[in-house]
Amino acid sequence: MPLVLLVLIHTAAEGQPTHYAIGGTGGMVIATNGSPFDGRSPTAGIDLAALWQQSDSTRFWHRFWGEPMLGVRMNYAHIWNSVAGDRLGLAGTLHGPIIGRLGWTYSVGVSMYTKPYSVTHDTANSFIGSPLNCLIDLGFVYDQPLTDRLTLTLTAKLVHSSNGYLYKPNHGLNYLQAELGLRYGPARRSYNHRPSFRSDSSFHTYGRPFLLVAPGAVMSRYDALDDIKYYPTYTVQMGYLQRLYPCFSVGGALDMSYNFSHRRMAPDDELPIYPALFGFFDTQWGPLTLRLGLAHYLAYYHLNWEQYYERVAVYYRIGDAGHHLVGAGMKVHYDHIDFIEWSYIYEF
Repeated sequence: MPLVLLVLIHTAAEGQPTHYAIGGTGGMVIATNGSPFDGRSPTAGIDLAALWQQSDSTRFWHRFWGEPMLGVRMNYAHIWNSVAGDRLGLAGTLHGPIIGRLGWTYSVGVSMYTKPYSVTHDTANSFIGSPLNCLIDLGFVYDQPLTDRLTLTLTAKLVHSSNGYLYKPNHGLNYLQAELGLRYGPARRSYNHRPSFRSDSSFHTYGRPFLLVAPGAVMSRYDALDDIKYYPTYTVQMGYLQRLYPCFSVGGALDMSYNFSHRRMAPDDELPIYPALFGFFDTQWGPLTLRLGLAHYLAYYHLNWEQYYERVAVYYRIGDAGHHLVGAGMKVHYDHIDFIEWSYIYEF
């Protein structure tokens, strides 16, 4: 994740106008399976960000996304009634316009809880097993200019945090959060900016088959006395991607994954594979690709109580029009990240 943040900073900051933001946050924890929270646990905190507006008119993806902002944010949240303690976060962030003063925001990074699970010291915490966790948020932002360089912002977002079973337990935490903030930096040239779906004249839509290979690892989750501390996971996808615009693609794949820690609960599995159908869409931000997709298992597995799951990933394309991508992804169920994986993709 630190490498992804460094790549994001390098991609975003080179010669671009800089904005600084501060905001006060408030909200509540959403109750999930296995969580002792009942939805009445309020949160309050602070959010700091440095953002770089992508306004180079020579780069098509800057124009396509309506001069978006890419940056890095840090935040702190105090959680009342929390046996996991408070949350600290560090994330890469995107902020793009939708229409007028309304925009969207997306962040992915890491979070740390001040009171992670401990068998001997904190038996009440049965759902956050590690200090370090993933942090994902998605929401909407409304801008109200106050001066030429100062903007009042109002944000509403959904936040998720869990560790992908790098440690157990891993039920995860979800939050609803609102933020009132100020952003200082060069004013947008026009609030009529919005994503432009007019392709440049040199682009032609195309399709490519692809192969994805993505290993990972999880801590044994079912047996406290297991003599194997970590089990491997894997994903293999064979699919097809259709590039519709220079910055937008859709695709589908046969998604084949397995979590070998399941074999502690199902030792009679004849084939260590969970096949599923996977559909996704990609957005391209220069060399970065963000992928979001939904999959459905082709058969019922009693260890996968939810038959649908999501995948969220960030990839870096090697070369301007290269066929090789590397990155990190997550297989996500409603209340937790099933596992984190490190991906290689070859587009034929």
